Amino acid sequence: MIFHNHVILTGRVAKPPLRHTRPDGSPVVQFPLELNQPEGAPGDETKSRIDIVAVGKLAETESSLLQHGHTLLVEGRLQQRRWKTAEGRDLTRVEVIATDFRKVE
Repeated sequence: MIFHNHVILTGRVAKPPLRHTRPDGSPVVQFPLELNQPEGAPGDETKSRIDIVAVGKLAETESSLLQHGHTLLVEGRLQQRRWKTAEGRDLTRVEVIATDFRKVE
């Protein structure tokens, strides 16, 4: 059996992106993408947000593309991270590791 992990999302950049570098020097950019619920769908009065992470060349994308409020199409794969805090709490985060994104007019 073949499994696929591929997502395509369209939404708005919900906060200004955070840029940093990994210990190996590769650039990273992270931002939440706000997704609209289809009208009439259960819970349509709320908006969903998912964290987007881009690494390497994609993270070097010009900052004018990744401005708060811009609508983007993001393509990538889902990833779930788990870790323990210093206090011993288990935390989980689901995010999209972007392979491409582009501005939607």
